[in-house]
Amino acid sequence: MVSNERGRRTPSAPAGISRIPERGTPSQRTNPMSRCSSIVVRAGGDPDSESAATLHAGQITEGFLSSLGPRFLRRLYRRIGRMPTSFLLVAHDGGRTVGFVAGSTDLAGLYRRFLWRDGLGAACSAAGSLFRAPRRTLETLRHRNSGGAGIGEGAELLSIAVDPAWQGRGVGRLLVTAFLGEVHQRNLDAAHVVVGADNGPAIALYEHAGFVAVDTFELHAGTVSMLMQWHRLTRSPETGAGPP
Repeated sequence: MVSNERGRRTPSAPAGISRIPERGTPSQRTNPMSRCSSIVVRAGGDPDSESAATLHAGQITEGFLSSLGPRFLRRLYRRIGRMPTSFLLVAHDGGRTVGFVAGSTDLAGLYRRFLWRDGLGAACSAAGSLFRAPRRTLETLRHRNSGGAGIGEGAELLSIAVDPAWQGRGVGRLLVTAFLGEVHQRNLDAAHVVVGADNGPAIALYEHAGFVAVDTFELHAGTVSMLMQWHRLTRSPETGAGPP
């Protein structure tokens, strides 16, 4: 997991989702997708790592990775966009980035590549935070290969964030749908995400897309997380409907 790692000692908001307030009229909240028709979601590259890092640092405030700072995050998202087994999708309104979602089909491979190619520069940019929390750093790196609780099937949704001006307007749903579309394009039948066990808005967002809660666990002591799983037979990313 990347930005779904929490750094607090109590159940917290998921690292990828801020607690987004409902906005607009009741009819607008019923159909939020109608309010983001101008949004285009596309694959992100090196130039998008800056905006992704800025959104992450500004909107994902409770995660361990957020404590490492924008320079570290910029290197991480640049590597995610370059890896063939990972992907960065960005949402645009005109020329402005209003949200992003990141995913990976091989998180262990992503970590290895990141440490090999970016580790020295990333460590220098976040040395203070890394040295203050060495245990959490190791727990984060080892989790995917632990074989223990919280290990899901298929691609992992690593992080998602939306510009405050666009929160509550359907961009989050659009990005999750785009993530599942990428999973489909890669011929995968499953995906998963880890969220804070007490984060109702994030859980509802994923449930709307067809994710189902399958486990709760503590990656870091005192931090309760929830593993949510999606299978293609459960929900179609294109239509949002189940099988006939």
